[in-house]
Amino acid sequence: MMVLIGIIANKKCFEAIKSEITKKDNQMNVIHITLKSLENMKNIKFDTIIIENDLEKYQDYKEQLKKICKEASYVIINTDINFEYKEIETQNLITFGINQDANVTISSNSEENILIYWQKSINNKAGNKIEIEERRIKKDQNSDLKIDELLILYSILRIYNISIIDTI
Repeated sequence: MMVLIGIIANKKCFEAIKSEITKKDNQMNVIHITLKSLENMKNIKFDTIIIENDLEKYQDYKEQLKKICKEASYVIINTDINFEYKEIETQNLITFGINQDANVTISSNSEENILIYWQKSINNKAGNKIEIEERRIKKDQNSDLKIDELLILYSILRIYNISIIDTI
């Protein structure tokens, strides 16, 4: 199954997420959505949109952004920096961040592992229900992934029913 994922993030975050997703599943096409590329995205339909950047600088493209989010099956958004995320219409909104209201958040963080809390039931791409869970994942000592990037990666793996190994 060919999947198109759009990521609104800085270049470093985009590259980190793309690299990790490609390692897990090479059927996913990951596209970096920038201010410049957003102008030209008229007829592209993304399966999932990930919003890591603050949307303030996208104000001139707000309607275009709302359109691609509305057409996407999933929108994954960082609510720590995007407080007006409720304006986004989509089939399935997944919020992530360190705040307690986020659907995907952190319960505990240590040098060796991270405890991720998924606190919203939602159907994945296969139609199976993703149940509320808390999961301990070992941090790969060679990985430079930041907390937000780990939460994004975890969300993608859950949505697309890709087995989550014990180490990220």
